[in-house]
Amino acid sequence: MRIKGIGPIGALLMMGLLAGCNPQDAKNLGQDTATLAKDTTQALGSATLASKVNTVLALRKGVDMSGLHIDAQDGTVTIGGHVRNSEEKKRVLDTVDGIRGVDKIVSKDLRVQP
Repeated sequence: MRIKGIGPIGALLMMGLLAGCNPQDAKNLGQDTATLAKDTTQALGSATLASKVNTVLALRKGVDMSGLHIDAQDGTVTIGGHVRNSEEKKRVLDTVDGIRGVDKIVSKDLRVQP
């Protein structure tokens, strides 16, 4: 038995749990396990994208990461915090826009320091 998203150990544990369940409980447990695996995969993907954006920006000349906050969720990257000037803001947005896996950028909380 192979269930996408969980490893062989998870499948063995699930099979052990199913042995003592009635058919409806087994079905519910299977659905819950599949949902958990999907949610975990999405969370890992979002964390990976946020990490990639942070790394690329940290390596980008002319970008000071100390005032930035990056969050990612399903291909949408939210950038908050502050930058030194409008050129740096444009550099940040252009850089993030060029990163593979970024589908949308939300920057309403990204502001230029006074």
